[in-house]
Amino acid sequence: MTADFKTVWRDPTLPNRERKRLLAYLVEDVTLLKFQAEGETRIHIRFRGGKTETLITQNSKTSAQQVKTRPEVVELVDKLLDDHICAEIADILNARGIRPGGSARRGKADAQFSDLRVIYLVKQYGLRSRYDRLRERGMLTKAEACAKLGITECTLVRWAKYGIVKRHAYNGYIGLYELPGPHVPAKQCSRWNQLAHRADAIRRLNSSKCSDLKERAEV
Repeated sequence: MTADFKTVWRDPTLPNRERKRLLAYLVEDVTLLKFQAEGETRIHIRFRGGKTETLITQNSKTSAQQVKTRPEVVELVDKLLDDHICAEIADILNARGIRPGGSARRGKADAQFSDLRVIYLVKQYGLRSRYDRLRERGMLTKAEACAKLGITECTLVRWAKYGIVKRHAYNGYIGLYELPGPHVPAKQCSRWNQLAHRADAIRRLNSSKCSDLKERAEV
């Protein structure tokens, strides 16, 4: 045993009870110190000859820790909320091959994100909602936008459909509205000036303004 301990220890015919006896001849004392915050356990070993040694092992994860969403995924969801609703975020995560924490469970390796899973992450980790982000950017509710433009809700919906005003969804079916720039559209008779033609004119006007601003910046 003293000449070649490894050979004796690795002998497949040696029973485990004999391995325990071998350790009893060599080890005087073992102290385990578990550090939850660092996620590791330190093993201090004192051999009979007086030598000491410290081993460090990683703590095994609990069932809750195994299914916990990775921090980088939460960070990505927080970033995507600026421009996407929860259903779109779920599609983006699935397209990138990112799986929810529940995929660590047995038989759930193919689990994918859904809009409900993303909503749960937003609430669980205290992320700012899509609605709050849009309101901070100055977006208006349907009633507020109608009051600003002096139109009905039906007209506002039609204007948003043709792109005269921009609508930003904050869930699958409700959105907030962004008012146009300095040239606020007024209600007209669609018989003489159809919405499609007005929308094209607004888009051309906006594109020309962007070109002018770019030229001024270059000068």
